[in-house]
Amino acid sequence: MDTKTVWIYVNNQDNSIRYVLGTKGKKTLFCFGINPSTATPDKLDPTLKKVESIAKHNGYDSFIMFNVYPKRDTIFDNLEQSISDVEHIKNIEAITKTISEYTKPDIWVAFGNHIYDRDYLPVCFKDIYSKLSKQNIRWLTTGINKSGAPKHPLYQKKTSTLIDFDMAAYIKTL
Repeated sequence: MDTKTVWIYVNNQDNSIRYVLGTKGKKTLFCFGINPSTATPDKLDPTLKKVESIAKHNGYDSFIMFNVYPKRDTIFDNLEQSISDVEHIKNIEAITKTISEYTKPDIWVAFGNHIYDRDYLPVCFKDIYSKLSKQNIRWLTTGINKSGAPKHPLYQKKTSTLIDFDMAAYIKTL
Protein backbone atom coordinates (compact mmCIF):
# COMPACT_ATOMS: atom_id res chain seq x y z
CA MET A 1 0.00 0.00 0.00
CA ASP A 2 1.18 3.58 -0.36
CA THR A 3 2.23 6.28 2.12
CA LYS A 4 -1.34 7.65 2.25
CA THR A 5 -2.66 4.35 3.53
CA VAL A 6 -5.27 4.61 6.26
CA TRP A 7 -4.77 1.76 8.71
CA ILE A 8 -7.39 -0.01 10.78
CA TYR A 9 -5.96 -1.60 13.90
CA VAL A 10 -8.19 -2.94 16.66
CA ASN A 11 -6.45 -4.66 19.56
CA ASN A 12 -6.55 -4.85 23.34
CA GLN A 13 -4.57 -2.62 25.69
CA ASP A 14 -1.51 -4.87 26.07
CA ASN A 15 -1.56 -5.97 22.40
CA SER A 16 -1.94 -9.66 23.30
CA ILE A 17 -5.20 -9.72 21.33
CA ARG A 18 -5.77 -8.42 17.81
CA TYR A 19 -9.22 -8.25 16.28
CA VAL A 20 -8.68 -6.30 13.06
CA LEU A 21 -5.66 -5.18 11.02
CA GLY A 22 -5.80 -3.71 7.57
CA THR A 23 -6.13 -0.79 5.25
CA LYS A 24 -9.02 1.26 3.93
CA GLY A 25 -9.48 1.62 0.22
CA LYS A 26 -12.02 1.66 -2.58
CA LYS A 27 -11.89 -2.11 -3.17
CA THR A 28 -11.10 -4.04 0.01
CA LEU A 29 -10.36 -7.74 0.34
CA PHE A 30 -11.17 -9.21 3.74
CA CYS A 31 -9.22 -12.24 4.87
CA PHE A 32 -9.68 -14.79 7.67
CA GLY A 33 -6.65 -16.35 9.27
CA ILE A 34 -6.64 -18.62 12.30
CA ASN A 35 -4.91 -16.44 14.93
CA PRO A 36 -2.81 -13.26 14.72
CA SER A 37 0.94 -13.21 14.97
CA THR A 38 3.18 -10.15 15.36
CA ALA A 39 1.94 -7.91 12.54
CA THR A 40 1.18 -4.27 13.21
CA PRO A 41 0.47 -1.45 10.74
CA ASP A 42 4.12 -0.36 10.70
CA LYS A 43 5.50 -3.91 10.51
CA LEU A 44 3.66 -6.60 8.58
CA ASP A 45 4.63 -10.21 9.24
CA PRO A 46 5.24 -12.67 6.34
CA THR A 47 1.58 -13.79 6.30
CA LEU A 48 0.24 -10.23 6.06
CA LYS A 49 2.80 -9.34 3.39
CA LYS A 50 1.51 -12.29 1.36
CA VAL A 51 -2.12 -11.27 1.96
CA GLU A 52 -1.28 -7.78 0.73
CA SER A 53 0.46 -9.15 -2.39
CA ILE A 54 -2.34 -11.56 -3.29
CA ALA A 55 -4.93 -8.83 -2.73
CA LYS A 56 -3.07 -6.50 -5.11
CA HIS A 57 -2.65 -9.27 -7.70
CA ASN A 58 -6.42 -9.86 -7.64
CA GLY A 59 -7.30 -6.20 -8.18
CA TYR A 60 -7.86 -5.01 -4.61
CA ASP A 61 -6.35 -1.77 -3.34
CA SER A 62 -6.66 -2.65 0.35
CA PHE A 63 -7.07 -5.57 2.73
CA ILE A 64 -8.42 -6.21 6.19
CA MET A 65 -7.31 -9.23 8.19
CA PHE A 66 -9.52 -10.99 10.72
CA ASN A 67 -8.85 -14.19 12.60
CA VAL A 68 -11.01 -17.04 13.79
CA TYR A 69 -9.53 -16.50 17.26
CA PRO A 70 -7.92 -13.18 18.30
CA LYS A 71 -5.15 -14.39 20.67
CA ARG A 72 -1.76 -13.32 19.35
CA ASP A 73 0.99 -15.91 19.26
CA THR A 74 3.74 -16.69 16.79
CA ILE A 75 3.53 -20.38 17.68
CA PHE A 76 0.11 -21.91 17.13
CA ASP A 77 0.73 -24.69 19.65
CA ASN A 78 0.93 -22.05 22.39
CA LEU A 79 -2.78 -21.26 21.99
CA GLU A 80 -4.76 -22.29 25.02
CA GLN A 81 -6.71 -25.53 24.87
CA SER A 82 -9.97 -23.82 25.81
CA ILE A 83 -11.72 -20.75 24.54
CA SER A 84 -11.98 -17.37 26.20
CA ASP A 85 -15.66 -16.59 25.65
CA VAL A 86 -15.05 -12.90 26.37
CA GLU A 87 -12.40 -12.59 23.65
CA HIS A 88 -14.46 -14.66 21.22
CA ILE A 89 -17.45 -12.34 21.66
CA LYS A 90 -15.27 -9.23 21.30
CA ASN A 91 -13.76 -10.73 18.15
CA ILE A 92 -17.21 -11.30 16.62
CA GLU A 93 -18.25 -7.76 17.54
CA ALA A 94 -15.15 -6.23 15.92
CA ILE A 95 -15.58 -8.34 12.78
CA THR A 96 -19.29 -7.62 12.35
CA LYS A 97 -18.80 -3.90 13.02
CA THR A 98 -16.07 -3.69 10.39
CA ILE A 99 -17.92 -5.77 7.78
CA SER A 100 -21.14 -3.79 8.31
CA GLU A 101 -19.44 -0.75 6.78
CA TYR A 102 -19.23 -2.51 3.38
CA THR A 103 -22.12 -3.37 1.06
CA LYS A 104 -20.84 -6.44 -0.83
CA PRO A 105 -17.70 -7.64 0.91
CA ASP A 106 -15.34 -10.18 -0.63
CA ILE A 107 -13.96 -12.47 2.08
CA TRP A 108 -10.99 -14.73 1.49
CA VAL A 109 -11.04 -17.73 3.82
CA ALA A 110 -7.40 -18.66 4.42
CA PHE A 111 -6.87 -20.24 7.81
CA GLY A 112 -5.35 -23.56 6.77
CA ASN A 113 -5.43 -26.85 8.65
CA HIS A 114 -5.06 -25.33 12.14
CA ILE A 115 -8.85 -24.87 12.21
CA TYR A 116 -8.98 -28.54 13.21
CA ASP A 117 -6.29 -28.36 15.92
CA ARG A 118 -8.43 -26.90 18.70
CA ASP A 119 -11.99 -28.06 19.35
CA TYR A 120 -13.18 -24.48 19.83
CA LEU A 121 -11.89 -23.09 16.51
CA PRO A 122 -14.58 -24.62 14.26
CA VAL A 123 -17.19 -23.42 16.79
CA CYS A 124 -15.70 -19.91 16.69
CA PHE A 125 -15.80 -19.81 12.92
CA LYS A 126 -19.37 -21.13 12.80
CA ASP A 127 -20.37 -18.35 15.21
CA ILE A 128 -18.66 -15.75 13.03
CA TYR A 129 -20.27 -17.15 9.89
CA SER A 130 -23.68 -17.12 11.57
CA LYS A 131 -23.31 -13.44 12.51
CA LEU A 132 -22.23 -12.55 8.96
CA SER A 133 -24.86 -14.67 7.20
CA LYS A 134 -27.20 -11.73 6.56
CA GLN A 135 -24.48 -9.86 4.65
CA ASN A 136 -24.21 -10.22 0.88
CA ILE A 137 -20.74 -11.82 1.03
CA ARG A 138 -18.71 -13.32 -1.76
CA TRP A 139 -16.59 -16.06 -0.15
CA LEU A 140 -13.22 -16.79 -1.76
CA THR A 141 -10.21 -19.08 -1.43
CA THR A 142 -6.94 -19.78 -3.23
CA GLY A 143 -7.59 -23.50 -2.95
CA ILE A 144 -8.39 -26.31 -0.55
CA ASN A 145 -5.98 -28.54 1.39
CA LYS A 146 -6.38 -32.33 1.44
CA SER A 147 -8.04 -31.89 4.84
CA GLY A 148 -10.75 -29.77 3.23
CA ALA A 149 -9.58 -26.53 4.86
CA PRO A 150 -8.94 -23.40 2.80
CA LYS A 151 -5.21 -22.92 2.12
CA HIS A 152 -3.15 -20.56 4.28
CA PRO A 153 -1.78 -17.47 2.47
CA LEU A 154 1.81 -17.93 3.62
CA TYR A 155 2.22 -20.98 1.41
CA GLN A 156 0.61 -19.45 -1.68
CA LYS A 157 2.25 -17.67 -4.61
CA LYS A 158 1.93 -13.88 -4.74
CA THR A 159 0.18 -14.43 -8.05
CA SER A 160 -2.45 -16.80 -6.63
CA THR A 161 -5.92 -16.30 -8.04
CA LEU A 162 -8.87 -16.05 -5.72
CA ILE A 163 -11.76 -18.33 -6.63
CA ASP A 164 -15.30 -18.65 -5.33
CA PHE A 165 -15.71 -20.83 -2.25
CA ASP A 166 -18.89 -22.62 -1.20
CA MET A 167 -18.92 -21.48 2.40
CA ALA A 168 -22.33 -22.95 3.20
CA ALA A 169 -21.10 -26.42 2.19
CA TYR A 170 -17.81 -26.00 4.08
CA ILE A 171 -19.54 -24.89 7.30
CA LYS A 172 -21.49 -28.16 7.30
CA THR A 173 -18.18 -30.09 7.44
CA LEU A 174 -16.95 -28.33 10.59
